[in-house]
Amino acid sequence: MKQLGKQYNLGPWLGGFKDLASRTMVYVSAISFTQITATFYYTTLFPNLKETVPWLTFWMFFGTLVLMVLVIMLIEYKFILPSSYTFLNEQEYKHENLIRKDIRLLQEEMKTEIQKLREEINASRNNSSS
Repeated sequence: MKQLGKQYNLGPWLGGFKDLASRTMVYVSAISFTQITATFYYTTLFPNLKETVPWLTFWMFFGTLVLMVLVIMLIEYKFILPSSYTFLNEQEYKHENLIRKDIRLLQEEMKTEIQKLREEINASRNNSSS
C-alpha cells in the first residue's frame, strides 16, 4: 500500500480526545436525530402529505427511519467494520506501536535463549560421547 504522505505521531492525547468525542457523539446524534425527525414531520412532511397519506403517523414515520438506521448499521457491521479494522491493524503495525516493540524484544530474547540451549545440548552430547 503506497503511503500518501508522511504521518506524524503526536502522542496519545489527540487520539484519546478524538476517540472520546466520537463515542459521546453517538448519544448527541441520537438526541439530534429525534429532534430533527419530529421537526421535519410536523413542519414539512405531515402538512404536505395529510391529504394523500393521512394514515402516516409520526411513530410510523419515525419507526421507518429507525429501521433504515438498523439496516445501515447491519451493512456497516458486516462489510465496513472488518475493512476498518484491517486498515487500523496495518497502521498500528507500520508505525511501531508498543506491542510490536515488545514482541521484537521477546523474539530477540527467545533467540538468545534458544542459542544457549543448543550450545548446552551440543556440550552435553560431546561430553556423553567422550
